[in-house]
Amino acid sequence: MPMKRLRDMGIGFRAGSEHVAADRPTLIMIHGAGGSSQIWQNQTRVSMAPSAGLSRSVNALALDLPGHGESLGEARSDIDAYAAWLSEVLSAVFDEPPFLMGHSMGGAIVQKVALSDPDLMKAIILVGTGPRLQVAPMFLEGLQKNFDTIVDTLMGYAYAADADTRLIQEGIKLMKAAGPDATYGDFYACDRFDVRDQIGSINLPCLILCGSEDKLTPPSLSRKLHESIRGSRMEIIPDAGHMVMIEKHQVFSDRVLDFILNSSIPKFLNS
Repeated sequence: MPMKRLRDMGIGFRAGSEHVAADRPTLIMIHGAGGSSQIWQNQTRVSMAPSAGLSRSVNALALDLPGHGESLGEARSDIDAYAAWLSEVLSAVFDEPPFLMGHSMGGAIVQKVALSDPDLMKAIILVGTGPRLQVAPMFLEGLQKNFDTIVDTLMGYAYAADADTRLIQEGIKLMKAAGPDATYGDFYACDRFDVRDQIGSINLPCLILCGSEDKLTPPSLSRKLHESIRGSRMEIIPDAGHMVMIEKHQVFSDRVLDFILNSSIPKFLNS
């Protein structure tokens, strides 16, 4: 039923299965600036390996934001607008609150929804993000004036030093497919995002993940989240950059799965 509802709403997605198992937790994943649900392909894929992916244990579902991937509509240039869209989707599509995971700009969107509509989710997972996402002026200006070159540069910063060059090229291809207007709008939205004075109000189970070599949203931003969100859990994944869910997908998925299966939600909220 959720898949049909998503299609009826013109929302693109990747799913581990067309069937949503009632006895499994559901995890919704939100991509970052200039991305699509494709960045979660290692988390949504189905594998028979005992510890591979997430789809063997949870209903793993990655969404395309408006104007990205296969989703209809125009991309937004404001995190609040993306958050309002996501709240509408969660309310209309899912009968039970899912776990909600966001990467980078997706993490900013998740923070906003956690603040405005906490009842729409069971818990949150914030990946490579922070309570403030400043973007260097050279990148903002460059995305308007020299899109291809700036995307090449951004993706060079997005991975750890020893990352496979094929991963970097795939990242470049994905962001360029989003196009200059959507990508600039996303980074502009990130630059204006700031919830440092609100983030302490989040009262949900929270896992914070970041690559140790993340140059775009360094571990210091994850630590600020951890210090502000009561009861949160933080893990820095070694030898990974900003695209930690791709670079160290097995370790990453293991951390996410452990959090989902071991979250004691009622006790947490009543503590």
